[in-house]
Amino acid sequence: MADTSGPDSLPAPVFGPDSEEMLLCVRCDLRYVPSKSTSSLRLTYCSFLCELGDLGFSIAGLEHMEPKPKALEPPAVEPAVELEPQPTEPATVD
Repeated sequence: MADTSGPDSLPAPVFGPDSEEMLLCVRCDLRYVPSKSTSSLRLTYCSFLCELGDLGFSIAGLEHMEPKPKALEPPAVEPAVELEPQPTEPATVD
């Protein structure tokens, strides 16, 4: 029989009450059952809060996000430069 308790062997998987394998949360290092996870990334995070805390946003929020339209700025209108009337010489008749 092969000995599986050596230092190079993988640890035996942990199973939850429904005989479902329990995973280790990347953020909080707690074991959880993926089917009970509230995260969109069920195989990575145990809850929505761990997902939000680790990524800074949630995948569900990212999916429903709508881009904010850019504000249209009216074109800059330069003020009209008022010219001073040039004094004209009176017309002379010869």
